[in-house]
Amino acid sequence: MSSLSHTARNAAVAMVILAMLGVALSGCSDRRIAPTLPDTHPLTWMNQSSPDFHGEVVTLVGAESCAKCHGADWNGGKAGVSCVACHSQLTGMCTSCHGGIDNQTGAPPIGLCGEISDTTVAVGKHSAHLMGDSLVSVGIACNNCHHVPVFISDPQHIGFGPGTAVDSVAEIAWHGIADGGGAAWDRTARTCSGTYCHGNFAGGNHANAPVWTAASQAHCGSCHDIGITPAELLWKHEFHIGYAGLACVDCHASVVDTMLTIVGRSLHVNGVVDTLTRDTTLCVDCHSANPTICTHCHGGIDNQTGAPPKGLHGETLADQRAVGAHTAHLQTGYISDGVACTECHTAPPTVASPGHFQADSIAEITWGALAGSASLWNRATNRCSSTYCHGNFTGGYASNAPIWTAPGQAACGSCHDTGARPSDLLGRHNKHVSEEHLSCQRCHAATVDGQLNIVGKNRHVDGHRDVVFSTGQGSYSNGTCSNIGCHDPENWY
Repeated sequence: MSSLSHTARNAAVAMVILAMLGVALSGCSDRRIAPTLPDTHPLTWMNQSSPDFHGEVVTLVGAESCAKCHGADWNGGKAGVSCVACHSQLTGMCTSCHGGIDNQTGAPPIGLCGEISDTTVAVGKHSAHLMGDSLVSVGIACNNCHHVPVFISDPQHIGFGPGTAVDSVAEIAWHGIADGGGAAWDRTARTCSGTYCHGNFAGGNHANAPVWTAASQAHCGSCHDIGITPAELLWKHEFHIGYAGLACVDCHASVVDTMLTIVGRSLHVNGVVDTLTRDTTLCVDCHSANPTICTHCHGGIDNQTGAPPKGLHGETLADQRAVGAHTAHLQTGYISDGVACTECHTAPPTVASPGHFQADSIAEITWGALAGSASLWNRATNRCSSTYCHGNFTGGYASNAPIWTAPGQAACGSCHDTGARPSDLLGRHNKHVSEEHLSCQRCHAATVDGQLNIVGKNRHVDGHRDVVFSTGQGSYSNGTCSNIGCHDPENWY
């Protein structure tokens, strides 16, 4: 009985207490008195090891709820407690949350979820990028890979803003030197690709995709060739390193030394091709002090016309495209005088002229007045066609398409008939040669002799129809000959 009485008493006391609490709560509700801080948060709110740690909560539910009490700028609000004051002793610096233990660059070793290993995405190679690789380059700024907020409450920072949630992922936003055009980040594979810094530039290793959390991803030679396969650096490097035997230091002495050690870290991975010639005589030996003619690079061994025997890749044989029939065209031969480079190419006034040193090492064809605007070049078959020089004129073999790299492409009779089929020559050639049995020399005595040897090379393949009678008499003008004894006058056309 006493026991039941005791239980009854406890129940009665409890009922009284609950009633009193109800009255008290009702009064508080009516007065709408705001609770005080930090009692509104659990005691473990500041304990990093607790699941109730405020960083964990914000990561899960977003930062919008914080702004309701701490203000839109998180600097106090109606709660009167500033998040900024705690999180940014150095206002505007990333180090308060993102690093500062190893250095003051803003790089981790500590990620927002407590990561400290560089094998984690949050840490990775931040320090290597922001401090710079002691062997390769100086550091780069955070804003090359991320949006850097001005304030902690920046809409693009930690998911701040209506309807946003924090995923703790620092999104990649390429800017400046990092973006080589098409830069991309693959979070699953932990690789970045298409970045200037790792090879996306002319002559660089465009396919390079370093792993963010792995070691030795920027070793010397990973972003561009270092002299082993100079063709990968495009033709100028291939020529100067592979053929001329120069080293990187000979042209980039301000950046690298003879052992390929980077001596100018601020000049490496800086978006600029920095050149400083270690010994200028290396250039003068090949280019002369003020090169203005082609022979310094394009020829001069067989002759001084500017024709090879040596191509820019070391070619010396006439069956190689770079060499081909250059000498036959530029040097006076048994058929005609040489033709100028400008009949087939644009000849730059100086080495540094625009359009010279194209990256593909191809000397583009630009036809001159003598060759004719109808001329064509087929690089695949090594043939030129429709050129005046090889038959594209009245009475000539307009379909003649000689092979640039083959011998015997300008034999006598290949461009026009030499008496075997005079009707091909049109006009009165058939009558005079077939019926009157005149030789070519009778009307073209200044150009050819009786055995069809070219005696006036400057009058052959010169763009003109040169008529000089072997009798020494008579004249010819615009298709009409006169005072030649045979007939006076005779209209050819």
